[in-house]
Amino acid sequence: MAFKDLFTKDGRKERTLHKACAKAADKKIKPDDRRPALYTLLEDGSSEAIAGLLKRFTFIYDTNIVMDEEEKNTVYSGLVQMGGDRVLPELRKHLLRAPTLSWGLRLLNELCDHETAWGVVAEMLEDYEPEYERDPTRKLQLMTFLGDFKDERAVAALLPFLGDHDETVRFTTVESVFKQGDDRAREPLLQLMTNEEEESLRIKHRIAEGFVDTGWQVKGFRGTIEKLLASEMSDFLVDGKGRIKRKKVRTT
Repeated sequence: MAFKDLFTKDGRKERTLHKACAKAADKKIKPDDRRPALYTLLEDGSSEAIAGLLKRFTFIYDTNIVMDEEEKNTVYSGLVQMGGDRVLPELRKHLLRAPTLSWGLRLLNELCDHETAWGVVAEMLEDYEPEYERDPTRKLQLMTFLGDFKDERAVAALLPFLGDHDETVRFTTVESVFKQGDDRAREPLLQLMTNEEEESLRIKHRIAEGFVDTGWQVKGFRGTIEKLLASEMSDFLVDGKGRIKRKKVRTT
């Protein structure tokens, strides 16, 4: 902006917008100082304002968790009212680079139809492989979202992450796969459960519980599963139909 433009009406408006964006993204200032900036951005409704509002989803105001939730809900409601046509372009950019995804994914699901939402998620998935990441926060949130996104493509996207480097990512992926309830996951889950390199007992236990709930058979893995249950998870067994069951607790 040229110096002379600073003092025009448009120049003053642009300065106000920049300041509001900066305050919206500043976790160090108090809510009473940040809230007016959020309302300024909601009233403005431009692409820059929407981008500024989305940054409010990227941090937690640790000093007051209740206030943090209220601020995010205010931003979320305001963006929903603006509608997908206005918000989606900036939301897509936000989801591709934001350090945390939960609120953005929730907003995507609210604003967009199923196919549009999947298109954005598919683009996000291009950045991920089941390998080491210093901070797997985004990956964890994306795996969680896919568990609730009812689509056979989501199941296919989840399965590779059963072999992720991070134990928590593997566990979250197991949870999401069972939420989908697609039996294409049966064999990959059994492979993970019986993998000698898998040291996480909570993952094996969660898979056993999932097979109890789904009633999926352990066909092709029965012998290995029976040995595993006997040695590490004695509260489960394989019944005559090849299904994992919880052992009945005897009462005296």
